[in-house]
Amino acid sequence: MRLPRELRGRLAEIRGDLLHGRLTGSVTDAGWLACDLIAAGVDTPTLLELAGHTLSVGTLREVEPLVRRMLSECGMPPIDTCQEPWAVALDVAQAVHDGTLPVSAGADLLIVRLMPECGHPPEIMEFMLLIDDWEALRGVPPTGEELRSLAGRIADVARAHLPGRP
Repeated sequence: MRLPRELRGRLAEIRGDLLHGRLTGSVTDAGWLACDLIAAGVDTPTLLELAGHTLSVGTLREVEPLVRRMLSECGMPPIDTCQEPWAVALDVAQAVHDGTLPVSAGADLLIVRLMPECGHPPEIMEFMLLIDDWEALRGVPPTGEELRSLAGRIADVARAHLPGRP
């Protein structure tokens, strides 16, 4: 499904929040996002139900299952962080590469949690250096395209560690 860039970005941000176990914003924000998705031509029962919360004063915890279903219906299912580390690394790196997960959310999980669990692979080390030490290494910050490209290399390495996974 082809969504406008702004809506894809909003969905990616929510996906990043869920990657770290927390939703941010408000129930009304989630409801209005559903309305915006409907206006963009996405039509699912979940979106219709979530759009009903545009004026709600409930908690995000109440609508989190709807938000998770909304992401899945829009082609960005929440990433299961309970999988084997290389499988999580693959899903996170691929999502960063595809632009369906913010670089900041993916980098944090790749560097802090997955790098040690995956045995400090050089590709994740390079990713960390590019993010953390760009000033000392090159003087200019890395571009989003450079970071997404390196995330694609991490996904390739992860695939090599997961026989039978495309």
